[in-house]
Amino acid sequence: MARTLSEIYSFAKECRKQYLELTEWENDSKMSILDAITWVQSSCIWAFENIIDVFKIDLAKDLQNRINGTPGYYANALLKYQSGDELEMNDEGTSFSYPTIDETKRVITKVAYSESVQENFHDKLLVLKIATGNPGAYQQIDSDEMVAIRAYVNQIAFAGTSITIVSRKGDVLVPKFTVYYDGAITEEEVYTNIENSINQFIADLDFNGFIYTQKLIDAIQSAEHVLDVHISTTGNQGLFVAQYDDDNNLIEVNGEALQQVDRFFIPNSGYVKESTREGVEAELPTWRESIILQIENNVN
Repeated sequence: MARTLSEIYSFAKECRKQYLELTEWENDSKMSILDAITWVQSSCIWAFENIIDVFKIDLAKDLQNRINGTPGYYANALLKYQSGDELEMNDEGTSFSYPTIDETKRVITKVAYSESVQENFHDKLLVLKIATGNPGAYQQIDSDEMVAIRAYVNQIAFAGTSITIVSRKGDVLVPKFTVYYDGAITEEEVYTNIENSINQFIADLDFNGFIYTQKLIDAIQSAEHVLDVHISTTGNQGLFVAQYDDDNNLIEVNGEALQQVDRFFIPNSGYVKESTREGVEAELPTWRESIILQIENNVN
């Protein structure tokens, strides 16, 4: 980090005093010729150090986005994928790019990556998790498009890089809570308020980020006319989630698709949604079916 001009000037004066031959020129006046020369030189050093700082920031950005082979490089490249277009190699034969940039063809809107160790291999496996859609309404990318996306990555990938690209159906969020409200409005209106709060909570989440049980409770608590959110120790209550594998099947543990969350979890798909009550989700309750409403009797 660049030093201040005052720091450089003070340091220069201290260094100057080390030379005995300049002792006779010592002058306390800020307008002295020697101090003026020192100030000008200090200003030049200060300007140079600040230019170097700016250069380091620009260089760090370039390294993050342009160095080939890093996880960030592949994540950034996926966001630039254009559906239906073909990559072309440049004249130097060093990189691929699209002849025309068309952002309307960029179907991948979110990318998250992680690295894992492969058994019997020294190199790590790079897992790229992708989705399409907008915050709060992410969706799985269809299988035909995934074929083209994998071909795109294989074309730009460096030799020896192990990459897996996945796009899964959203994790089904099932909040089995008891919610107490003031009784001033109907149950239908309370459920609507709760659904709006949960949808906003989901929209504010980072893709592939941590989902905390307490933060979901706080979101429901913020709904209008809601007084308290309670997880009973009886009645199998708590936050539950059902997750999909890469074949669009619900992952079961001990024969159960719904798994209780302790404090937090990371979505297997990168995002969460409500049960559709269709297909393999037919047995998974919606938010209205999983949340029990109670009027708070202590309200005066």
